[in-house]
Amino acid sequence: MRNYVDFHVHIDYYPNYRDIFHYYDKRKIYTLFVTNFPEVYKKSLETFPDSKYVKIALGYHPEMIGIKPFNKGLFNKYLGKVKYLGEVGLDYSKQHYRNRDEQIKIFRYICQRASIEKKVMSIHSRNAEKDVLEILLEANVKLAVFHWYTGSMKTLTEILDAGYYLSLNPSMLRSKKGKEIIKSMPLERILIETDGPYGSIGKQKIVPKDIPEVYSAFERILEVEDLSKVVYENLNELLFKQINEQEKN
Repeated sequence: MRNYVDFHVHIDYYPNYRDIFHYYDKRKIYTLFVTNFPEVYKKSLETFPDSKYVKIALGYHPEMIGIKPFNKGLFNKYLGKVKYLGEVGLDYSKQHYRNRDEQIKIFRYICQRASIEKKVMSIHSRNAEKDVLEILLEANVKLAVFHWYTGSMKTLTEILDAGYYLSLNPSMLRSKKGKEIIKSMPLERILIETDGPYGSIGKQKIVPKDIPEVYSAFERILEVEDLSKVVYENLNELLFKQINEQEKN
């Protein structure tokens, strides 16, 4: 069986979230279940069983500012329990730009903690790619994955030069710019995500059973025969880097 990876999915946003979780687990799909704020991480720990394949990330989504304040105490309480932080980052789209300063303050804090604790980050960067990169470098973050990147090619080059990864999702295949980003990626820096239930395949919201089709679509555009093997090896390499960083402490 192929070792598929889904490196960014919001399992809790599916109405049948328990079924979705068990689908990933039973089919041995290596899955990063991102959360939008620490309270959701806490609830998810209470709701879902431990899994070798589905890992729950501790997050604070920049879109949550104005909906739910960042609970720094709860974030710090669970920080030591996780390998991954996500979804975290900045969002400068029209609806959220008014919260820019508070977003930066929170994201800078999260990056400082991630750098010290050697966490892998799954990062939201819509319309804020340059500031995200600047804060990551300022905090000396070594382990970052840009989720659904839509920024400039110049900034992408700087992201890759910094040693960071991208997680690509099928929604990127629908635009000329998305295809340009995908084709420019070195294979060794690619991870694959669904961003379910926000991602889509065709006109349908994506579900885990679509993952083989997602990989096939990327294999065609990247001209790779077994992308699942490439992505699995990339994830392992990222985790080896994490172990090496932790051993430096």
